Amino acid sequence: MGQFRPEYRRIPLVAKVGWMGFSVHSMADTNAALRHIESLTRETTRVQERIATGMKVGSARDDGTIWAIAQGMRASNGAREASLRSIDMATGVVEVALAAAGGISDLMVEMKDKLVAATDASLDEGSWRILMSDYIILGNQMNRLAENAEFNGINLLNNGASDLSILVGDDAGDTMTIAAENLIDGGGIVDVALTGTLPYSNTAHIVSQPDQAMVATFEQSMNDVNAALSRLGTGLKTLQIQRELLTKQYDATAKGIGNLVDADLGRESARLKALFVRQELGIQALEIANRAPRSVLGFF
Repeated sequence: MGQFRPEYRRIPLVAKVGWMGFSVHSMADTNAALRHIESLTRETTRVQERIATGMKVGSARDDGTIWAIAQGMRASNGAREASLRSIDMATGVVEVALAAAGGISDLMVEMKDKLVAATDASLDEGSWRILMSDYIILGNQMNRLAENAEFNGINLLNNGASDLSILVGDDAGDTMTIAAENLIDGGGIVDVALTGTLPYSNTAHIVSQPDQAMVATFEQSMNDVNAALSRLGTGLKTLQIQRELLTKQYDATAKGIGNLVDADLGRESARLKALFVRQELGIQALEIANRAPRSVLGFF
């Protein structure tokens, strides 16, 4: 009796794999999973960059149109920054000039008291000369105030002072001017006869007792100084208003830039977590796609 030998049948590989729904020659599922993972990886990198920089549009590569708009807005704000610096410098100049002009006005009040008292016809010569000596001393202090009213090398009250031009907008042509106010005696606004037309210029040259005509000339100088004070005060107020407007424009533009290019970090963080989960699922899908053909090949 012969030995029993089992009969083995060879099943064609392609037919077997085809029956299981796989093909060792086609890796479509694997390739699709790889492409999906690569896409997720690129998006994850972009999200991580946005979180790291705080910007969703960090260059023209991200969004050319938005980037160009934001750059234009940044340029406008750059001009506003220059104007704000110009206004701040001018504000310092005008504030110093106002303080000095206020001091000059106060001194003139004292000078008028001396001048009016010196016109008293009942005074002897020695008495009115003492009053006028005090008057001249106060007048010299007034001149020194005007000469020292300097800020950052600019003086609006001295002889030869120039008008001050200030940038006040986001365009080079947006300027305003603060006029110089020469408050030195004899400079055009002030005439208190320290070097002017009245018959005394210093203690050594007081040749006659002052009269009502001299008082009238002095009073006109006082009015002119107060008018200069008013102009300087109006100029300062205008600067303050313009600064407030520019600051609001700057802040609004900066906020607009942020809305265009800044990333929502909370949203981006949530998105990053979701991408990590999707990446993990993609890797699992890739492992399943790779495992299936190996499982089939294990039958052979």
